[in-house]
Amino acid sequence: MRRETRVNLIFLAVFLAISLPGAVILVRKKLQPGAPRMDQPDVIVTRLPYMTPLPQPPGVKWIVPDQMRAWLEEVIRERTGKAGMLSAAPPGPQWEPVISQDHLIQVMAASKESASTRLSLLIWTGQIDASIARYAVTIDGAPARVIGVHEIPVPENVRRELVRLDYVRPPTRVIWLDAESAQSSNDPTSANVTLSYTGPPAPLHTSLEFGVK
Repeated sequence: MRRETRVNLIFLAVFLAISLPGAVILVRKKLQPGAPRMDQPDVIVTRLPYMTPLPQPPGVKWIVPDQMRAWLEEVIRERTGKAGMLSAAPPGPQWEPVISQDHLIQVMAASKESASTRLSLLIWTGQIDASIARYAVTIDGAPARVIGVHEIPVPENVRRELVRLDYVRPPTRVIWLDAESAQSSNDPTSANVTLSYTGPPAPLHTSLEFGVK
């Protein structure tokens, strides 16, 4: 085999290895019901599921997918024995997630015990480990005890719904974390929370300050 031919074959193999994953994602997206034909331009994205990672185009409206919300309601019943996720909206039919600005952690539940404050967090990434020793949490500046860390698989129907709504690669699993602070808060639905993770694959640090109306 001539040297030029061998070089061309290597280039072709590298090109296919790089381009094929993107091509597969594009074809799968175009094959979804309601998707535009291959010869039509992509629809401009104007809304996305609220946990879609940043950055995103300006003017995007964050939405709560129906199947995903139903699944999360089931998760919180299983994990806490209570119905209803913590909402940033006033009591009523509307529900808004209590989520950090980087869309990484969501407060699912908050409760005040006799001498402590307990929070349940959902971490919207499947790329971190569930080892409890890798996490540190503070609540209102006070170190909190991480009670438990659990992996929760994301159902396939929920992942399909997120893909239909232009979240291209939703996680296959998420992390549920329970933390308790010995410092009792006067209002368990209002707190400043920070979360740190040592890795792998890389350290993570995020925070949010929330006050439920």
